[in-house]
Amino acid sequence: MYENENGQGFGPTDNTGQWGRPDNGRPDSNQTGQQQYYDPQTSRTYYSGQDYAPYSGQAGPGSYDSQYSNNGAPFSAGDPFAGNGPFPSGPNYPNGPYQPNMPYNQGSGGIYSSNRSSGLAIACLVLGILGFLTGVLFVGIAFDVLAIILGIISLVQNSRKKGMPVAGMVLAVLSILLTFLVYYGIGVSQDRSARGIDQKIYVPTAEESAASGVLMPNITQTDYETSRGLILLYENKNNVDVELEITVTYYDENDDLLFLRNSYIWGCAAGGKAAVDVSYPYDKDYNSLPYSRYEINTLAKEVDYKYYGRNYGSQFQIQSNTGAGGGVLASITNPTGMVFDSVELVCLYFKDGNAVGMNSQYITDMGESANVDFSVPYDSDYNDLEFDDYEIIVNSTTIYPD
Repeated sequence: MYENENGQGFGPTDNTGQWGRPDNGRPDSNQTGQQQYYDPQTSRTYYSGQDYAPYSGQAGPGSYDSQYSNNGAPFSAGDPFAGNGPFPSGPNYPNGPYQPNMPYNQGSGGIYSSNRSSGLAIACLVLGILGFLTGVLFVGIAFDVLAIILGIISLVQNSRKKGMPVAGMVLAVLSILLTFLVYYGIGVSQDRSARGIDQKIYVPTAEESAASGVLMPNITQTDYETSRGLILLYENKNNVDVELEITVTYYDENDDLLFLRNSYIWGCAAGGKAAVDVSYPYDKDYNSLPYSRYEINTLAKEVDYKYYGRNYGSQFQIQSNTGAGGGVLASITNPTGMVFDSVELVCLYFKDGNAVGMNSQYITDMGESANVDFSVPYDSDYNDLEFDDYEIIVNSTTIYPD
């Protein structure tokens, strides 16, 4: 026991068993002057000059001084605990050469890198789906672009897992292409609308074309260019009422399609006349468009009386004169004894043999007689036009089925 300056004792004076070794870390009396080492794994004490190869798996020459090293150099005989301590190194470890713990995410293909690549792949696929579903919206384009970027990054980081990023990028590319096609179609449609091409050309069947080929030779068509539009006058010399489907196509100076209009005459009476006006080309803001030429295609059909009534206009008696207001006043007598739900009347105005304007009037519940007033014709600037002749035509008479 040790004593301090006050004579108090503390600590054991016998170190027997200290350090877990029988020799308490001191040289044994029988081995005085020799370097020694106690190996806790084998519970043996080794001295310099003895063979020491407890971990090599084989016996062989060597001593404590040579089997233990200080960072690769043998310990000196006078200092067996120098350096990092008396631990075997190199091939003498029982489980093979000692290797330090690998740092986290060391090298390619680490756990962290793989998880990150998987997250990017999932995000790419999700964004690709969202972009495909919302492609026609601007936010859909943003989803598509992000999906492509994340897909490329995911493939670069982990080229072995290609399924999800490739699928996401394919959806994104398809979404972009479909969006482009949709907006391209809208743009073309708007361009066609701006040019006035807002109707389709009716394509008749072979049977309809054959029937029209029989009727049209007996129908006279006359077209007039006025300040407000085309006026088309038809005279039906067939012995049946005819229905007329009219398509007027305007072309520009390059002979490209500029404007298209469809018009109809539901019942031109046998031996009678019918007229219709067709506007000139205009854009979506109703501004006039210049044109180079136009074509008129007319398809004639015999009126099906299950759907359209017979035109009795040829039986009407009409008296008319120019009124005080400058227009035409007309008195119509209906001798058929029928009451018509609707009667359409047209007044054509002529100057020097050419039509300069047209006005229409509708009579409802037409009984035995009715009076109508046709206003003065006017040009596109609403200025009154002069005329020296006129003609009143009954375009249609209609009785609605009960």
